Amino acid sequence: MALELGISLAILAIWALVGFVLVVAPIWLLVAGLRSVRAKRRGRIRIAISAIWLLVSAFAIDSFCPLPWHVKILDQGTAPDGRSYVLLQTNGGEPCEIRLYIRTEGVGWVFHYVDHEVCPWRSGGHVEFSTDTATAKIFKGSKEFKTVDVRLPEEPVQSEAFPPSETAEDVLRRFL
Repeated sequence: MALELGISLAILAIWALVGFVLVVAPIWLLVAGLRSVRAKRRGRIRIAISAIWLLVSAFAIDSFCPLPWHVKILDQGTAPDGRSYVLLQTNGGEPCEIRLYIRTEGVGWVFHYVDHEVCPWRSGGHVEFSTDTATAKIFKGSKEFKTVDVRLPEEPVQSEAFPPSETAEDVLRRFL
């Protein structure tokens, strides 16, 4: 119990330090630069450093923190056997999760695990199915990311099945 509390406090302290370095320090430096300019002293260097620091901070926060605009459809279409699919990027508590849903006749949308704890995909992604549609290759940009087994399920999985009547956009709305 005490060890878990100590670890939690250490993690909290690290996040506080990261927050200070990424957000508070460059804003403080910007304010100090503006005061120096007002006082007719040299403050332009402080302003330039703080602006660069804030840009780097914004990029770091956007790359590693789950944010609402990271939830999006990366690819959607129809597999060679006629099943519809949608490749989603969601932010369910991890940096980002990549999920593949395939709509099977009479079953609905079936979830296929791709990956979690990934940074947001800015370059998009796409899916290529094998000729027998038993596997799907997931591409991040132009590079192959993972191969996923997508055979037809024997029984529907009720934990995350969406009705067959829903569109890919309806599935995406569940994560917004």
